[in-house]
Amino acid sequence: MEYDRRFLRLEEALTRLAEAQARTEERVGRLEEAVARLAEGQRELQATVARLAEGQMRMERTLQQLTRQVGGLSETVGGDIEDIAYIVLYDVLKREFGWEVGPLERVFQEWDGELVELNVFGQATDPAQPGRSLWIIGEAKHNLTLKEVERFARLVSRARQHLTGEIFPVCFCYRARPEVRTRLQELGIRLVFSYGRLL
Repeated sequence: MEYDRRFLRLEEALTRLAEAQARTEERVGRLEEAVARLAEGQRELQATVARLAEGQMRMERTLQQLTRQVGGLSETVGGDIEDIAYIVLYDVLKREFGWEVGPLERVFQEWDGELVELNVFGQATDPAQPGRSLWIIGEAKHNLTLKEVERFARLVSRARQHLTGEIFPVCFCYRARPEVRTRLQELGIRLVFSYGRLL
């Protein structure tokens, strides 16, 4: 009898062990499925990262092209502003002062062994004072800033050291904030707006 009871307990223990192993195998099966899903997810993530990296490279190339185009556009607009400045300044100086104005153009002057670029450069004569030599030195900007005014004032100072005769400094622009206008007056630099108004 004792032997039968032990045998039954052993059978029950084996049954429980078999059930536990079945549960373990089921869990291992689910774990394998989860690992497989995780591996698939990782492959998809890697593919997505690769596509993003490729997209970023395309975006960087596009940004470089755009930067080159904007730089070219800036040069074109700058050149267009100068071309307009030559015409407007010619008319304003003739109208306001009666001067005979020669060609106005962008030039490079060599001063103290350094090439200096002048946006607007030319000569004028005053019929009322024929012996008077006038040099027109100008800066042409779309939106004139204080920094540009200060730089131009230094350029005018250098021009006075290298050109014989009277210097007529003038800035040409579409817009200038009030503080820019005030600073130009303090420096004795005239301002002409694109529509022909002289300050």
